[in-house]
Amino acid sequence: MKLMPTVTEVAHRKSTMTARISSAETNAESIKLSMEQMRLEAETIEEQRLELQARLNPLEMVLIPAGRFRMGTNTMVKGRTDETPEHSVRLKEFYIDKYEVTNIQYKEFIETTGHRSPPHWRNRTFPEARKSDHPVVNVSWDDAVAYGTWIGKRLPTEAEWERAALGSGTQEYPWKKAASTEYANYENAVGGTTSVAKYSKGQSPDGVWDMCGNVGEWVSDWYDDKYYSGGDSADSAVDPVGPTHGHDRVYRGGGFQGNKIDVRGKTRQIAMPSASNEHIGFRCAMDAEAGS
Repeated sequence: MKLMPTVTEVAHRKSTMTARISSAETNAESIKLSMEQMRLEAETIEEQRLELQARLNPLEMVLIPAGRFRMGTNTMVKGRTDETPEHSVRLKEFYIDKYEVTNIQYKEFIETTGHRSPPHWRNRTFPEARKSDHPVVNVSWDDAVAYGTWIGKRLPTEAEWERAALGSGTQEYPWKKAASTEYANYENAVGGTTSVAKYSKGQSPDGVWDMCGNVGEWVSDWYDDKYYSGGDSADSAVDPVGPTHGHDRVYRGGGFQGNKIDVRGKTRQIAMPSASNEHIGFRCAMDAEAGS
């Protein structure tokens, strides 16, 4: 009998447990309310960020006017049949980034979203501080799309990229002259990437920097080597977005390690969308309506 709890003790224990349960429920409700408030605050902050980013985007971009240009070429270069034939393409006006996306811009993206960092970064930052204004590299097509979505932009189509690089499309390089390392970073002239604002002589007719050289740039299109010849007719191509499916994605512009053929504005290059490479980066585009 001495070992058995008394009725009073049992009642006391029940009362204590009931109080603890009630307190826990109150705390849980308080935590739930706090989490809901924080979630709403986070949504408000994100809405404000998107609003401010939408205002900023056009200031960092170049508006490319609507019109026709000559895409592709009729002159086969080293057997590159995927560039032929030359055909007329009409595009609505759009924005494109003045510069390639830099390491410091991409770092802000991964710090804010928790997105994975490029494989050569350490502790989620680029290896050399002096390269903050160099183009980000070792990013896959999927990474580039994720960045574009976060910042309220998108990857340019292959047609938009070529128009922004070459203007009317009658020349092979943005600077309208023969290839030269005075105009772009290629042929390993400096052994790696350079600042996105180094080659002022290499600007496109619309004032876009580093369209050719430094790093190749992902575009949105799937690759089809027969797309130019088997798709839209020469006079009816309007805002083409490329094939509906494929195995590889296109990147354009060549990189620091490429030769003068690789960095031609007409040259098409490909890689798997999951691939990351030290000479591939990207820049973004945006519909003109989004910047108005």
